Amino acid sequence: MDNNGRTFKPRIIDIAMQAGVSTATVDRVLNRRDVVSKKTIDRVNEAIELLSGSSSRPRIIPSVSAGLTVDVVISKFAGFANDLLTQGFQECAEEAGIKLNMIYPSEMTPQGYVSALESCLARKSSGVILQALDHQSVRDMVGALGEAGVPVVTILTGLPGSEVLGYVGLDNRAAGRTGGLLMGRLCCRPGEVAVFTGGQLYRSHEEREIGFRTIIRSEFSHLSILDDCVGMDDPRKNYELAVDVLANHPNLVGLINVGGGNRGIEKALIESGRGSVLTYVAFNLTPLTREALLRGTLDAVIHQDMTSSARTALSALTDLASGRTPAFLPSKLEIIMRENVA
Repeated sequence: MDNNGRTFKPRIIDIAMQAGVSTATVDRVLNRRDVVSKKTIDRVNEAIELLSGSSSRPRIIPSVSAGLTVDVVISKFAGFANDLLTQGFQECAEEAGIKLNMIYPSEMTPQGYVSALESCLARKSSGVILQALDHQSVRDMVGALGEAGVPVVTILTGLPGSEVLGYVGLDNRAAGRTGGLLMGRLCCRPGEVAVFTGGQLYRSHEEREIGFRTIIRSEFSHLSILDDCVGMDDPRKNYELAVDVLANHPNLVGLINVGGGNRGIEKALIESGRGSVLTYVAFNLTPLTREALLRGTLDAVIHQDMTSSARTALSALTDLASGRTPAFLPSKLEIIMRENVA
């Protein structure tokens, strides 16, 4: 209250600044409009409680994150895992008061990604988070963004040889070796193993495949690996490839998919009647892979938490804007099987 005994009622802008969220988010919390995460609601309510006890109009230094605009460039063709990543970005950006632009390249080609990054450069956003294709033209655009003062963080898949702030995601070589260890332990009888990838433009897929092949060669000589099945993360292509492999390789004992498009592989396994006798390992827990685990078609999922990855990437940009040194550590790898699936 002031000298006359009056108590100041905090304004929406005061609450937003104190909580580090947008005014629109405060409005949604106060008026119960739309869905707001519990964590965000708690932050807003804590800010209101703090400001309501003030005897004068609060003088608040806005949260750095509340003024940031971040562009996130990821593939819309990578399936449910990227849907979960998008959801994670939206939740974390709302909590931090960051304006988020989700940008989906028109096609899964270097030129499609270059065009998307050119739009980021034209807007001069506070930072870019990129699920990168491993191509020199993409590196050149990342360099152009850096020269313009726009930091870039890569997520899920790295871009070696480029001027990025850092990488958020799994140690994909270790993840591939983990997949190889699972396959080798679960496949007791000798035979052939099929490897499904999204293509060589994702460095993460290449590293997972290398890790997988390395441990199979060195520790599980009873298994031989077939030529890659390159399905481009497309369920339809993966289905066609899986149907062909299942029909032409009677000695097949296992399959691993280091990318997306698991739905197509599972469909082929079910139709073949061999889903319960072949070992199948995949990446990322989604509604579909969860169902496959419970059904018994899928044996193990190598998982990383998408919301945690999104939060780490956004935090790196807010740390940089605040003058702090961003911290980058490999994402936690989880092995999920039927008996520990949540």
